[in-house]
Amino acid sequence: MAENNNAPVSAHLTAEDYGLTTPVASEGGVPAYSGGGSDNDYGITTPVAPEGGIPAYPGSGSNNDYGITTPVAPEGGIPAYPGSTVWAPPVTVLPVFPSCPNCTISSGNAQVRFLNASSNTFPVNISIDNTNYAINSRFGTLSNFSQVSDGFHTVTVRRASGLRTILLQQTFPFSGGQRYTMVLVDTAAGGLNMIQVAANGCNNMNYNTGCYRVANMSYSGSSYDVMLYSHDTVFHNVGFQEVTAYKQAMAGSYQFYITNASTFSIIRELPMIVIGTVSGNAFGSEPLVSYQADISAGSRYTSYLIGNTWVDTGFRVLTVED
Repeated sequence: MAENNNAPVSAHLTAEDYGLTTPVASEGGVPAYSGGGSDNDYGITTPVAPEGGIPAYPGSGSNNDYGITTPVAPEGGIPAYPGSTVWAPPVTVLPVFPSCPNCTISSGNAQVRFLNASSNTFPVNISIDNTNYAINSRFGTLSNFSQVSDGFHTVTVRRASGLRTILLQQTFPFSGGQRYTMVLVDTAAGGLNMIQVAANGCNNMNYNTGCYRVANMSYSGSSYDVMLYSHDTVFHNVGFQEVTAYKQAMAGSYQFYITNASTFSIIRELPMIVIGTVSGNAFGSEPLVSYQADISAGSRYTSYLIGNTWVDTGFRVLTVED
């Protein structure tokens, strides 16, 4: 009997109809695209788009997870980049206000706080001259400001539990009347390092302006451009452990984008940060993350870029008031 090539096709064929088995992801891995077009037909939690498709934001609930043209934004979501039809997860981090941002610092004392930007999974204790300043500090945590006397002091980082092994010990100068953020970072060799970031500069602000800067504390070899929604470059080629100078910014709420540093050697940076209209230009490279920063008149802020994309902690932006 001849084959009937005009036989009706089932409206919903499964993998089993073709002898396929349900794909099983390797430990810690992301399952490969299964060929199903419905919501998680084969246990997929992070859909991978077929060739030419655009994945929806995971968990968006869209019925067009593969090949979306008008995606539905998750609650609190923002576009991945201007003009994009892909919605990025909400990564807005509002400023974390220190315990006394406007308090007077005596000339005989400095103020210091600790930011843990190390991707290690275990907590640490951080002390200055055997006095604890941060307890059970984990990735992304920031301590409150505390006082330390003018002069040289030894900072020690130990495991918070077990043998409490000393992981790092460094001596730093602390100047009276100054405020510092001490950042614990990873080194290229797999160890730890402490970076001292002073809140210097931008003391005389114009009317209705604040000050803003960026510090790259992510990983060795990284370099980023910081862009506005208008595609204007705010900071160019910010290398690992680099802290930019402050720039004045008109008070308001800004949406920034982080991209890998452009290969162009001559890029014009904005001399002052203002909220502008979207230009017709495109980003030099696709944004890695977008975030919002609220800048108040008379205040200084730093956005710390921490973590990386290949560990569970991920790549984050933490914006704090200095």
